[in-house]
Amino acid sequence: MSPVMFPATRRAASVFCAGLMACIIAGCATTFGTTVMYNHADWLIARQLDGYVGLTRPQKAFVAARLDRILDRHRREALPRYETVLSQVRARVQRGLMDDDLEWAFTQYEQLRADLLSRFVPDGTEFVRLVDASQIGRVRRTLEARLAAQEPSVRDSSDARLAKRTDRILSLATEWLGPLTRQQEQDVTRLAMAFPDTAPLFHARQRQRNERLIALLESNTDGDTGARLRAWLLEQESEEDPTFLEAAAQLKRHIARLILALDHIATPAQRAHVLAKLDELTQTVHRLSGV
Repeated sequence: MSPVMFPATRRAASVFCAGLMACIIAGCATTFGTTVMYNHADWLIARQLDGYVGLTRPQKAFVAARLDRILDRHRREALPRYETVLSQVRARVQRGLMDDDLEWAFTQYEQLRADLLSRFVPDGTEFVRLVDASQIGRVRRTLEARLAAQEPSVRDSSDARLAKRTDRILSLATEWLGPLTRQQEQDVTRLAMAFPDTAPLFHARQRQRNERLIALLESNTDGDTGARLRAWLLEQESEEDPTFLEAAAQLKRHIARLILALDHIATPAQRAHVLAKLDELTQTVHRLSGV
């Protein structure tokens, strides 16, 4: 069963697994939230999937059984690696970050993400074949409704979107560094407002991915369902618009620049705050792994 077939379910999976590295790159998780998400991931994913598909009783049984197996293996096999990566992140933060550290971090995230998504392909292929025509119609309507709900934000001015993003970045910086000085707030604001406005492109890209998902579901009796699902999950860049890929790369460069700037302006007390949060997160992952 593949919880990453649908956008909201995909977000749940990312938070409970790959989000452990995303939180280092973008500061988007807490140890409490990580624990809750991981310990209740089976229920959260099944609930999200049911919201999209409207699972039948046999499908619910299928999802529950396969999720138990996938999450148990992930806990034993993958979380020790997360713990190692977090320890390596701590060492790099302690000595001060350099350009190579950000490239390393992004690479680690992509590897962990690929490992996570690949774990759902075999069972996801079986699940896709269980989805009937009426359920595909429900998926289509739900995806369209979610896109429609995002459109007011996309129609906002670029400055308005960047201002909202800047507020979120300031909040995350404060979460990880502790209270910011006025000068630090000004520095972060300047860098964040220089980010590219990617919202319209990302919105259009999500629409295209939704269409490919529906096409995959509609041809779920084909012999190459597994290969198509793997490609949809893991080989996205080969299908992307070059304009979107360049925008994503530009956004990544701005994120790296911001993190390096924060590392440069951090006080000793703020660096100690980051290290303490990393220690707490590493301990949480260790407890979750059961090692």
